[in-house]
Amino acid sequence: MMKKTTLFAAILLLGSAAYAQKYEGIKGALLINNIPEAHKLYDKESANEKFFSKPEGYIIKSYILAFDALDSAKVADADKNREAALEAFKKYKEADPTMKDLDTYKNAPYQLYASYFNSGVADINAKKYEAAYAKFKNVVELSDLLIEKKINLPGPIDTNAIYYAGVLAETNKQMDDAVKYNTRLADRKITGQNYEQVYQSLVRYYAGKNDDANFEKYRQLGKELYPQSEFFNYNKLDFAIGSSNNFDEKVANLEKIIAATPDDYKANLALGEAIFEKLNRAKEGEEKPANAAELETKMLAALKKAASVNANELQPTLLMGDHYMNKAGIKEEAMRNAEKEMDSKGAKVTAADKQKYADAKKAYVAEYALAAEHFEKAAEVLGKLPQLDNVQKRQYRVIAGNLAQYYFFIGQDATGATKTKYSALEKKYDTLYKSMK
Repeated sequence: MMKKTTLFAAILLLGSAAYAQKYEGIKGALLINNIPEAHKLYDKESANEKFFSKPEGYIIKSYILAFDALDSAKVADADKNREAALEAFKKYKEADPTMKDLDTYKNAPYQLYASYFNSGVADINAKKYEAAYAKFKNVVELSDLLIEKKINLPGPIDTNAIYYAGVLAETNKQMDDAVKYNTRLADRKITGQNYEQVYQSLVRYYAGKNDDANFEKYRQLGKELYPQSEFFNYNKLDFAIGSSNNFDEKVANLEKIIAATPDDYKANLALGEAIFEKLNRAKEGEEKPANAAELETKMLAALKKAASVNANELQPTLLMGDHYMNKAGIKEEAMRNAEKEMDSKGAKVTAADKQKYADAKKAYVAEYALAAEHFEKAAEVLGKLPQLDNVQKRQYRVIAGNLAQYYFFIGQDATGATKTKYSALEKKYDTLYKSMK
């Protein structure tokens, strides 16, 4: 039994040796760059699966197919040959992690690199960014190997390949990958006209992550390498406000800053302003957000916080007053419609009609009262200023007009001392309004 096993092993070794000799013919043709002869021999020998009994079979396959992928006469099969060449190269590395044959067949990974690079650039030019990104991921892996093995590429990194991979990763919204590639360039302080966006991308990414340490690290690095760029003078709040045109992203970015620094006046005000615009200054045809009530709660909390942090700043109080004034305007329309409905019925008006009007009027007054509360706070601050600029004068006049109208309206239903009080307040603000013409 032992003799049979030994004999069988000897037969296997002889078989491998025989196929090692088959490799020599192909290798010789490749070394003198006789690709047609190497291809003919490969096509003949690789038909037998024993050709791949040794790792060298896979590196030869990779070499031949990588060459085919670059052959302009075989462009129709370039993608298929390129992918098959890469698969064969991966099998070679798996079968022989030492890659001892790489010196002899070093053109295999280099031609693969060139083929993926050229095809990736063509995809970029054709705006096929997803396909280009898939290719440049392979380009970077291959270039790292070529540099490590000192094959045809100078070190320490392939800046062009990594740059393209980073840009394409970001284009395809693969931000974690983009950071990986961009960090390799930034940490080596790679610079040049096109590389500023590497540092900008890292600054934006870490601003969104609320990672102060890395945000500041790459902002300062960008400022050092691109001193003329205004971009690197922006602070984290600037990025939270302006880094995205998407409303939800902007709100989320600002909320991250506020969570980290609750007493940040500017962040709270910015959040309140962003939501105020969404709720009160919708673009034509834009529908009211489905979560309007939730947004209103967030807005009011942010504006109240801002007002408490800096009581001398008018903007939070004015925004709350304007918000309630806009809501009062909607309620007023409902009240006026109910009033017209009663008028149109004349003597046939019902108790239900009267109740509808009363409810609408109550809702209007409730919103108006909240607006008046904030306007009076603002008026108090403005009234104490020694001198008003033109903007403040216009604000004061609008506030006074709204307050005069409010006290006139609620004074109509008041009696006794309350009516006298409202009448005096109406006169006060009306006089102030007229004095600022």
